[in-house]
Amino acid sequence: MEAQTVANALKAASPLAIMSGGAFLLLLLEVFLKANWARGSVTAITLLIALGTSILVSGHFGQNQVVFSGTLYQDPFSWFFMVFLIMGTLLTLLMMVGRLGDQKIESPSEFYSLLLMSTTGAALFASAAELITLFLALEIMSMALYCLCGSAVTVRGSTESALKYFLLGSFSSAFLLYGIALIYGLTGTTSIPEIAVALQTMGDKPAVGFAIGMTLVGLIFKIGAVPFHFWAPDVYQGAPTSVTAYMSCVIKASAVAVAMRVLWVGFGASEATWSGVIWIVALLTMVVGNVIAVRQRNVKRMLAYSSIAHGGYLAVGFLARADQFGGGSAILFYLVAYTLMTLGAFAVLLLVSSSDPDSPHADDITRFHGLSKTNPGLAAAMAVFLLSLAGIPPGMAGLLGKFYIFSAAIKGEFVGLAIVGVLASAISCYYYLKVIVAMYFLEPTENTPSKISLALPIRGLITVCVIGVVLFGVFPDRIYTRAMVVMYSFLGA
Repeated sequence: MEAQTVANALKAASPLAIMSGGAFLLLLLEVFLKANWARGSVTAITLLIALGTSILVSGHFGQNQVVFSGTLYQDPFSWFFMVFLIMGTLLTLLMMVGRLGDQKIESPSEFYSLLLMSTTGAALFASAAELITLFLALEIMSMALYCLCGSAVTVRGSTESALKYFLLGSFSSAFLLYGIALIYGLTGTTSIPEIAVALQTMGDKPAVGFAIGMTLVGLIFKIGAVPFHFWAPDVYQGAPTSVTAYMSCVIKASAVAVAMRVLWVGFGASEATWSGVIWIVALLTMVVGNVIAVRQRNVKRMLAYSSIAHGGYLAVGFLARADQFGGGSAILFYLVAYTLMTLGAFAVLLLVSSSDPDSPHADDITRFHGLSKTNPGLAAAMAVFLLSLAGIPPGMAGLLGKFYIFSAAIKGEFVGLAIVGVLASAISCYYYLKVIVAMYFLEPTENTPSKISLALPIRGLITVCVIGVVLFGVFPDRIYTRAMVVMYSFLGA
């Protein structure tokens, strides 16, 4: 029986092993294959095998099940994020294939290897059932991500973004590690389920609140929420656009998954301690992200502040306990919708941006002036993505995502926070519609690109994202029902 349990655990962890093996395989092939070979295809095949394996072994994921001596969860929640993160990376890869040279990335094998390692760390991060494992997974993900941000070594902005992210990321990791040490000192364990049991008997001691606060710093930083958001605009703007898209979707999703697990399971008994902090973080993040985005002319920087604001909407869901108000399923649906509309927007931005990333007008809004006349298909797709981010039809997925989040908040009696969220979302309409006005109501300038030729991978990405944004908005039941099933198991109901 024990051998069978180990075998099932290995099967469930096999997607992680496949992605890690693919990362090392890329480096080995680069040594022995001197010619220009299909690095992107090898990466895609690795991710597809990992995705297929995840689906095949889904039967081995049981409710509240932990494996490898209690270090990893093997439940439907971790399976959902395993599949979600791999699919998000696959979609981002479509943006990267054939476009690395345009982004001044000169070492594609190393780049794709780092991408696989970062995704492996993100999936491990979302599956961690023990805080030391969680921290190690965070470092695996982050170290690869720092290098990805600086992968365009000849571009000044890329190097600066990598350095800023490394320094500030290390600072936040130190807070997280200190919080983990304090929690271990208070409870005598680093296991998330055992921490939950220990905190039930400890009450609201000041030391518990301090330990939880230190842990939250690291999680809030990765989500990009206020007050630990200040790194995001500079890093997002300086990093290659495809890496920025990957960070804003895949990395953010993994951090949200960990926050849900740690807050609702590990610190569930101390909700009174952290709920007030999350309330303030959610409110400030929604307001600050949207208000500052209004002033941005650089579209990439504008989308960075937009990503901060959407982190605030997700934080609202943390307060609407999943077992009572449906906050969990609302968060999962919102992540799916947000990933589609954000990846699509960054894909269009990548095509429209200047070929010189260091140019002061590389991502300026003037590059979108009259885009509907020179590239009507791209302009229409960008309009759908921006309308969805704003929560305006036909971008119904974004609208429903916000509806589910704010409905859960109202059920949890956070009516004031829901009202602030609606008002903040109304503010966002200004800067999203500003880009649409530039595309459809202004004449092309010398910065507006002429007819853009779309390669098949990025054309496929944009098409998938447009269809997904519209389809999941019209027929949300399939995703939302699946999210409810996942959360039902997550809560041990």
